[in-house]
Amino acid sequence: MILPIGRRGRSVLSWDHGRAADMARWGLAARYCDPAKAERAVVRAGEVSARVYRSWEDFGAGYAIGRCLHFDEEEFGPWYTEVLDIHKTLTTDPESPWLTVPWQ
Repeated sequence: MILPIGRRGRSVLSWDHGRAADMARWGLAARYCDPAKAERAVVRAGEVSARVYRSWEDFGAGYAIGRCLHFDEEEFGPWYTEVLDIHKTLTTDPESPWLTVPWQ
């Protein structure tokens, strides 16, 4: 389970913020923008996320739920189990950036 029983997520905006960072990366790869513009877009997505979420774990929970809502037609099957495994790794692996890089 991504969130403990009784705990509610703040929002699913982190899915949108993550997609914005992906779009910047893809735009750079396709030469639609230069590295500086792509970096500004990624930094902006991070700044907005930092205002909405309190931690990497909160961000990840919103991202996971947003991803499921986007792709899984509200059935929460394989999309959920896949993202749950990733979330568990990111919140428990001592080498995870979620545990080694400060949220803010």
